[in-house]
Amino acid sequence: MKLYELRQLSETELRDRVAELREEIFNLNFQKATRQMADAKRISSSRREIARILTLLHEDELQIRSIQAAGDENRQDGQGDPGEDA
Repeated sequence: MKLYELRQLSETELRDRVAELREEIFNLNFQKATRQMADAKRISSSRREIARILTLLHEDELQIRSIQAAGDENRQDGQGDPGEDA
């Protein structure tokens, strides 16, 4: 996923994604050990995505950039909140 896509997710979705990626890395390492791996680049790309997600979570923890506010700023359709009156 791209960074702007990750910023649109909630904190729980990000934590779930990290868990999925860690499981994927475990399975890929198992495939690598048994010499059944087709694409070795998937391990490094999964590790990078985990690092991106953990960076976003850490930024939120340090109050550098909140996860919800960043998601609202980067909306692709240019619309604000549905209940927002301008």
